[in-house]
Amino acid sequence: MADNPNTNEVPIPPADAERSSRSCRYCIVGCSYEVFKWPVGEEGGPDAADNALDVDYPAGYGDWPSPNMHQIIEENGQEYHVIFRPNPDAEVNNGSHSVRGGTQAQSLYSKHNEDYDDRLKQPQIRIGGSLTPVDWDTALEVVARVTEYATRDEPNGYGMKMYAYQFVENTFAGSKLIFDVIGSPNFGFHNRPAYTPESPGVEHSGLYDWSTSYEDAAKAETMVIAGGDPYENQDVYFHEYVDAGSADIIQINPRRTFTANYAENNDGLFLQINEATDPVLLNAIARHIVDQGWHDQAFVDEWVMDDRDAIDEEGWYQEEFGMTPDEYIDLLQSDDRYAPENAAEITGIDATDIRDAAERIAQPDSDQTQTLFTYEKGLIWGWSHENTAAMANLALLTGSVGHEGTGITRLGGHQEGWWEGGPGGEVIAEHSTQSFTGEHVEDVPIPPNTIERVRNGEIDHWHVIGNDPLRHEHDTQSLRNRVRERTSGSQPQTADVGDIMAAFRERIDDGGMVVTHQEIYPNSTTEYADIVLPAKAVEAGEDSNHHRWNGERRFRHYASFMQGPPNARPDWEIFADIGRRLGANDMDWESSDDLFDHLAAEHGDSYPYHIEALDEKAQQDGTTPTEVMRDLDADGVRLPARLEDGEIEGTPRLHTPDGEEMPGDGRFFTDSGKAIFMRVDWDRVADVYEQLTPDCEAGELWVTNGRLNRLWQNMYTHQRLEYISKRYEQNVLQLHPNDAAERDIEAGDLVEVINDDVYNQYSENEQGSFTAVAYVVDDEDAVQGQTVPEGLAFTYWLYPGQVANDIVPGYLDPANPNPGYKYATGRVRRLGESDQKDRMSFHPENVAPE
Repeated sequence: MADNPNTNEVPIPPADAERSSRSCRYCIVGCSYEVFKWPVGEEGGPDAADNALDVDYPAGYGDWPSPNMHQIIEENGQEYHVIFRPNPDAEVNNGSHSVRGGTQAQSLYSKHNEDYDDRLKQPQIRIGGSLTPVDWDTALEVVARVTEYATRDEPNGYGMKMYAYQFVENTFAGSKLIFDVIGSPNFGFHNRPAYTPESPGVEHSGLYDWSTSYEDAAKAETMVIAGGDPYENQDVYFHEYVDAGSADIIQINPRRTFTANYAENNDGLFLQINEATDPVLLNAIARHIVDQGWHDQAFVDEWVMDDRDAIDEEGWYQEEFGMTPDEYIDLLQSDDRYAPENAAEITGIDATDIRDAAERIAQPDSDQTQTLFTYEKGLIWGWSHENTAAMANLALLTGSVGHEGTGITRLGGHQEGWWEGGPGGEVIAEHSTQSFTGEHVEDVPIPPNTIERVRNGEIDHWHVIGNDPLRHEHDTQSLRNRVRERTSGSQPQTADVGDIMAAFRERIDDGGMVVTHQEIYPNSTTEYADIVLPAKAVEAGEDSNHHRWNGERRFRHYASFMQGPPNARPDWEIFADIGRRLGANDMDWESSDDLFDHLAAEHGDSYPYHIEALDEKAQQDGTTPTEVMRDLDADGVRLPARLEDGEIEGTPRLHTPDGEEMPGDGRFFTDSGKAIFMRVDWDRVADVYEQLTPDCEAGELWVTNGRLNRLWQNMYTHQRLEYISKRYEQNVLQLHPNDAAERDIEAGDLVEVINDDVYNQYSENEQGSFTAVAYVVDDEDAVQGQTVPEGLAFTYWLYPGQVANDIVPGYLDPANPNPGYKYATGRVRRLGESDQKDRMSFHPENVAPE
């Protein structure tokens, strides 16, 4: 990496600097930024009229970009300054930014950046055991021919694992490739192994899991936060909306984080739940609301389906789990475990606090509730149906949807951009080799678990795009062993396409498989890849314009402003090239703009993210949907979009009482327009819970996982940025001091977490382990309580080289195969002192203002 000549000062952009609008590449909040670009050697003046920032300098804090917001890039031999500035006029962030967003310039493709040498810059094929550079034609021809061979008998021989967090242009083209061109059902999202809803209980009830606006957090009277932490992971949302409001916060979490202490310090409530018992708590709250007559009977009568036959007609999932209001209330009141006193024994939460939470949520003294329900991975990555359905039931029971200060929404991780480009449902119904049988339905085809299909040999060509399943998936240690076995067969010895295909055919015939990895940076999966396709970092402004939305469905234009590695390609273009080689005649888009204009005109009714109004507006004005989006600039439009009086209008929140703001037949996403209560029965998961529960006599602990504020997801950029990564130079394991003392562990020790029997629902349990640095805070220093209770450890879940998912159980919900990433267990043993003992701070991280 070359020295950066401007590390301590930032030049002022001239008034004519190129400006583009885009949103942060990291978390779900989607803060808006302005990007300024101009040639090195030119500079603006300190007067507002003489610079592009329109600020008189010197200026106060917030009006000047920091050195981390500045970078120098090079294109065609010319160097350019680039500045990322939080947009001071944007509705989302009002000029605020997180520590992540404030460092976006440090991940641009630049010889001055720490990740410059790590970028994948050239297609590669593993020849003679080593990844070897080849040209694009060779690489894509091999991908196409391997796909043809893998699907020679049936389409199931091809499998894809692709992000949902990227951009509509990329996800549309990728899903079109697998579902429309190839016809395989073997699709998995980046964070789950099947084409399944992430919040099944919410979505199948007729609610949508991104239905609110950010301002609802500021207008709520009660805000439920379950299995998430907005201060830690969505900090601008927390500061700009949660802290700006006056809601009583009910934080449900096994860990006492900053948000838990903030809640208690501001007249809220912290429910420190025993790991994996959320359905019991949520049902107990619902039962107390019903027992007291606090539920919104008028809302339930008008907007919740009470016709058993009509519920069954909604689909097999509703037939299996849907309930009439009478059935739902009977379930709550007939099971003694949901009485607050009994639920307290299971959940570890005092019955008085359960009743207190119920009253705050139901707000019995108000004419209309102002309760906002928010949740995230702590619920989603557990008992995914039970947890999310129980939250949906509470929102419906109290009528807390569709008006200001109410609703149900995920807190989210990354922004969203999923857009189906092919008939996924039809392909799964016709070709899936996985089915579900329950109490009311039998042998219905469901989206197949692609990880199991990789393990059992059904998938011969595994195409992985923009993620790292050998680090991200459940029970990853055994998965890596299986992938290593299936890719260790016949190897190509030359770069000739015929020789390469002969070797791959031989390997597939012997039960092996070929892995294609399409990525920006190399990672764990790249180590096992046979074909590597270098992608553009379009989220960093490379190559072409793209679009996606944030946590309030705010759809925005991401303008391109730089080239990136010259021999890398955007994902949509790679998919289109493969598709054409496989016979597709409708993937001949000339640019990302061309693709987006086609999508808006022909596929703009993706439910509920309707954008056909963009095409209507374009036709009205004689322009294109891309240009319409560009003109909407920083604020974009909250979907569904509508054309009113010739202008694009957005939808602040879904499920409004009159339903007029939401295209469709009614207020909720069902055929009837009414919502459905979902069956949440602890018996459905109790046996698995018992098997997962740690053996205390054997020294086991619950080991849960999550994010830390300064780091981002799998650290795909942050592991290469010293400014960020030096806070946590290794993975950490938060331990209660009593658990640490029992194991002779001190803060800064290197520890190993071992699970000798990683649970798998197919009785194929294996061993898994990872290492971390013990993070222990003495009781006298834990001024607002220990972050983790006795019996629970917490770790960062995707730290490179110290992979917590190696001990994550292989349990998948039989009806909706989402992993229980949060429910790991393990023994912790000391390995010795780490080199972090005198370098890392071990102060408490949960201290909130009182």
